[in-house]
Order: sequence, then structure tokens, then C-alpha cells
Amino acid sequence: MASQQAMHVVIMAGGIGSRLWPISRRSRPKQFQPLLSDRSMLVDTYERVLPLTSPEHVWVVTSAEFVDLARQQLPDVPLRNILGEPARRSSAPAVALASALIASREPSATVIATPSDSFIGDPAAYRDYIAVAAEAAEQGYIVTLGIIPSHPDTGYGYIKRGHRLATTGGAYRVERFTEKPDAEMAREYLAHGGYYWNMGQFIFRAGHFMERCAAHLPDVAGPMEELAELGRLTPEALAPIYEKLPTISFDYGIAEREEDMAVVPTALEWSDVGNWRAIKEIAGRHGSLDLRPENHVGVDSPNCFVLASSGRLVVTVGVEGYIVVDTGDALLIVHEDKAQEVREALDEIRKKGKGEYL
Repeated sequence: MASQQAMHVVIMAGGIGSRLWPISRRSRPKQFQPLLSDRSMLVDTYERVLPLTSPEHVWVVTSAEFVDLARQQLPDVPLRNILGEPARRSSAPAVALASALIASREPSATVIATPSDSFIGDPAAYRDYIAVAAEAAEQGYIVTLGIIPSHPDTGYGYIKRGHRLATTGGAYRVERFTEKPDAEMAREYLAHGGYYWNMGQFIFRAGHFMERCAAHLPDVAGPMEELAELGRLTPEALAPIYEKLPTISFDYGIAEREEDMAVVPTALEWSDVGNWRAIKEIAGRHGSLDLRPENHVGVDSPNCFVLASSGRLVVTVGVEGYIVVDTGDALLIVHEDKAQEVREALDEIRKKGKGEYL
């Protein structure tokens, strides 16, 4: 197992979370919001990984406009470890930026790259799975965690496992990654038993990752290593580099191209918290569909999720399966089956010249 001192954590915190409008806004996206607890999702992520490392080994990669917000929420993380990207280039450049800095000092360090906006129901069990993944990473694999699927979900990518790695406690070689399947294919994956949901967590050794990044994405690895040599990453240094970087995810750019990928199957309760239906399902499992029950009166309104954070009274009568989110300046009413389409409503808001609500 990798030593605690050598383990670094890269938290990817640059997303927008448009499907979680009106809580998630351009000025304060979902990862900075307390959607599932009294802490923001970023802070929840930090607290989940902190027993594995120390604040000095935590790195946050976010948009330049959110650096101050990340610093406010994570005051124990060194300022130099909160990296502000001048342009969004997806997860592969984000992870490569932090990994290049880590590798320049500790090439053998184990790194966990984790999204800032996932829900994981059992943090202690998550850390146990990370320990298994770290063993495989020490043997030269880039490792991901997979979720044993509970139902044939069409909203996630899947990982097909290959043979078990004999020298680890529960890791398997990845046979292939698959795109989000249709319903029939998802049912086949579930029946097969050797497929897992891809939860977007990656574990690797810093120097090895940069070598593989150079092999698969040289136009990302080279510039990031140049930045690492500079030491202090000023906006002036980052901007011209980022203008030329491709926009590519870790999955497409690295994981799907890498031969030595491993997966650790997990039985974690997990969600990527991509829309209000996901929030509703988590809330239903852990308490109540009323996150502010004092502000909601429901009559003949089964299976409705209400978040009345404005303090106004929300009354629902004769509706089923609806999601209601009231922030005071905006009110969202959407059926749970249409939760993915909230982003389309934002396009309409923009067309109507109401950009201040975004």
C-alpha cells in the first residue's frame, strides 16, 4: 500500500453544473454549493479524502474565476495548490497540470484524481477501495474505481473487467470502456456481471501518469511539464499555454487509450449528481424529499421533491413526481423524467435576455 505521506489528491472542481440550476449558477456552481449536506460538495470531497493524506498534498484544479471561492472553502489547503485554469479544457489537462507539478517533486507519489461533485455514501469504505487501487498503481497501472451496477442504467459509461491481478487485493485488468448504452445493452451488461459503472475516479503514480500522458496526449503533457518547470503558475504563464490545449476528458484522452488500466469493483453508494433527479433519489434514500420541510405544504403530492431555500411557502396540490426548487429570484418546476432537460431551459433564458439569472 502507498504510504500516507506520499499520497496526493487532485480534486477536479472546474465544472458548471447547469442541470442543477437555479442552485448552481455561473458565479457559484454546484461544487461550491451545499446540495446534499450543510457543507459544499467541494468540502465534502475534501473531508472524504483527508484521512488519506494531508492538506499540503491536496490540489484543487478549478476555473480561474473560482480560485478565491475554493480558497475560502478550503482554508487549510496551501494557496499554491489551488490552480486556476484560464480556460476550460476538460479533465485530462486539469489532471495533467496538477500531476506535472507533483511529478516534478515526487515522481513516485501516488495520486488520486477525483471529481468535486460526486456523492459517495460511505467515505470509510471508499478509502478502503482506494487502498486496493493504490497497490495496483504501484505496479504500473492507472487504476479506476467501478460501481457494481444495481440496475440497467443508460446514463453512465461502463467498464468491462478482464482477468484479476494476482498481486493485488481486488483489482482487475480493464478489458474495455464502453459508451453509455441503450436500454437493451444495459440489461445485457447487468446480466453479464463483469461490467461496472465508471465513476471517474483515477489512481496512479505521478511520474508514470505523465509518461503515459506524453504517449497518448503529447500536446497536453509537454506544455504541462513546461509549466511545472516554471514553478509559480501565474495567469500570464497559463493563458498562452491554455489557448493551444485540446479540450479532452481523462476518459477519452487517457483511459480508453491506455493498455495498462485496472479497475477495482466497489459496492459503494455513488452518484455523479448530474441533475435534480439524482439529488431527489439521494435525498429519498437518506431522509426526506423535503429538504426544507418547514417551507412546503403538500396535498395529494406523492413522490415530489421540494427545495424551498428562499423561505417562501411552497404548496403542491395534486401533482406526482415533480421537482420544485425555489431560490427566491428563480423557481424551477420540472418532472423528474425531464430533469436532464433543465440545461435546455437555460438556453431559453439566455435567448430572452435574462442572463443575470444564469
